Parts: sequence; structure tokens; C-alpha cells
Amino acid sequence: MSKKVVKVLGFSVRESQLAIKTANFSFTVKDGKELVKEAQVDSEELILAKLAGSIHAIGNLIGSTLNVDLKSIQIEVSGVLDEALQQKHLDAGVFKKIDVIVKPTSTASIILLKEWIDAVKLACPVFANFKEQTPTIVTLVKEYDHVNVA
Repeated sequence: MSKKVVKVLGFSVRESQLAIKTANFSFTVKDGKELVKEAQVDSEELILAKLAGSIHAIGNLIGSTLNVDLKSIQIEVSGVLDEALQQKHLDAGVFKKIDVIVKPTSTASIILLKEWIDAVKLACPVFANFKEQTPTIVTLVKEYDHVNVA
């Protein structure tokens, strides 16, 4: 039996907006909750987009609080569907597991970014709800512009 994986990719387009791309559609989420452009998207994709939008909104808020210079945030969310529950749930419980990769563009150190993502996970109610229902793993990725070699 093959497993069905649902993926969404989100990236900052403005401070409070996140552009979401799914397998077949693109739309924008404002402030982590409001769909700017209606689209015919699978409900599973919308569930993952909700998580990405919430992490983006809370991430920007916490970034301001911690003085983290966030130029943009890219968020990749993938979930393995539990096909036995697919018809019964319209929430995070429809997934066996969810992986989130957060890639902030920032000059901040990896230590400060780790503090930032930990604060985001604690403050994000949507993340807490997902984590309660489904194993949800967040990975922070820091990209560097150049390499210093000794």
C-alpha cells in the first residue's frame, strides 16, 4: 500500500502575507488565517496551509519581539495521510505525521534563530493543536551567504 503525501510550500510576499503553493493551486494567506484569494484546494492542503500561515504570522510577531531581522520566511509542510481517517476528519488528525521545514532569511545567528523557532512553537496555537493530534516535527534550516574557512 502506497502512502499519500500532501505538501504545501509557503513563502513571504509581504510582512503579513504568505503565498501558498500546492500541487495544483496557488493562493495567499493573510495574518495566518484569512484566505486572500479563494481557490478550489483539497481540504488536506488547506489544513497544512493553515499551519504554515500560522507559523508565518507568529514567526513575524516573535521576530519583532526578539529583534530578529527576518527578511522572509519559507515554510514547507508535508503530511502523510491516514487514509482510514481521511473521510472522518477535517483537521490535523487526518495525518499520520507532519513535517515542517522553516527557512528564515536573516542575518541572525543560528542560536538566535533556534530561540526564535522555539518561541514560535510555544506561542503558536495552531501548532499546539496539530502536535496534540498528530506527530509534528519542525526543522529549522539556516542558509548562509558565504563560508568562512579558517
